[in-house]
Amino acid sequence: MKRSIIVSLLGFLLLSGHADAQEAENLQQLIDKTPAGSVLELEAATYEGNVVITKPITIKGKKGTVIKGDKTVNVIEVRSQDVTLDTLSIEGSGMSRSSQEEYSAIRVMADGAVMKNLKISDCFHGIYLNKTKHTTISGVTIVGQGTDALGNQGNGIHIARSSDNHIDHSHIEKTRDGIFVEYSNDNVVSDNTMTQTRYGLHYMYSNNNEFKRNNFVDNVGGAAIMHSDHILLADNKFSFNQGSRSFGLIVQTSRDVHVLNNEFHLNQRGLYLEQSTSNIIEGNDFFQNQIGVELWTSSTAHVFVKNSFRKNRIHALTVGGESNNEWFRNGEGNYWNVPMLDFDKDGIGDAPMEYTSALGELVETNELSYLFLLSPAITIYEKANELLTFQKVMAYDKYPLMSNQKYRGYEWALLAAVLALTGWLVYRKKAMKR
Repeated sequence: MKRSIIVSLLGFLLLSGHADAQEAENLQQLIDKTPAGSVLELEAATYEGNVVITKPITIKGKKGTVIKGDKTVNVIEVRSQDVTLDTLSIEGSGMSRSSQEEYSAIRVMADGAVMKNLKISDCFHGIYLNKTKHTTISGVTIVGQGTDALGNQGNGIHIARSSDNHIDHSHIEKTRDGIFVEYSNDNVVSDNTMTQTRYGLHYMYSNNNEFKRNNFVDNVGGAAIMHSDHILLADNKFSFNQGSRSFGLIVQTSRDVHVLNNEFHLNQRGLYLEQSTSNIIEGNDFFQNQIGVELWTSSTAHVFVKNSFRKNRIHALTVGGESNNEWFRNGEGNYWNVPMLDFDKDGIGDAPMEYTSALGELVETNELSYLFLLSPAITIYEKANELLTFQKVMAYDKYPLMSNQKYRGYEWALLAAVLALTGWLVYRKKAMKR
């Protein structure tokens, strides 16, 4: 009796293993048999990858559905318009950099693709968009091989010569660049997190794009905007981007970039500007960066207005000589977190703010200076040059703001809470005496 049960159990396990193998071998056949416009529903099993989709279909998995490549080519190639991939784990693309094509978990070569609720790992690139339009990427998690292998792997999402795409609510970590964009216009990237990458966002030769409410944390560089015009970066968070010459955001050889209401917290350099022109830096919070804004004189005609500079080691640093930029507009400047007089109570300092430093020339002539920004030696250097009047004006703000507008509401709310608590404690004390 016992022997028959064991034999039956072994037979069941062998049949189950055979069924899984059949499923894995036949995924391409299942795709080929699915009518155009239909939904192919997969079980919570592992399917063999290296598949090609040549018609508009939806492939929908369950928790535990895995499509696994053999680590030689792309795991999934999308060659048809209007393909949807939903609720899948995808892994095992080719990793070779010597092939004609850099492989990925998903390579999209047609318009209208939708990729949502995906988990991607063990791949060179996560998702590669090649000459596509109207692609949607939402709720995707992409994990690379780690910071020790950044040079040997690809990007989380690579967008090449593609436009009108939307990426939202996704998480990318431990890849070379989180999102890499080249020659691609009119894309919207919002509500994503990029962490432990080289650059969270690396962006070149692309215009009219928007980046909103993204979180760039703990990268070598948060975001790099290069050779691109007409860009909006609004309500993003750039934080803990630390290292040798790290930054929250770099804007290089670009114009008409609007940096609006972002948070730059605890970076080596919050914002770095070089060889750029006619950009607006407005309403941002620079807090506890080693350098709040580093501005090379190859960058001109920028406007800095309504920004808050709080507890940075150096609020603003101009490198390479005098710069032609404005630190106020329409009677409003920036908040500098220093004592100022305001006798007429109009919220504007009675005297212009001249922010000075002697570090510009030191940084220009010796890049090793960045390594010592937190050293007491820098404080001594600044104080000595201040006494000798060798410091230079880094920023001239004619209308400095008396308060931090962005945090005024929080301060009043905190004060109200303190008063309410105090009142309650006084009332309780009187009640106890009775």
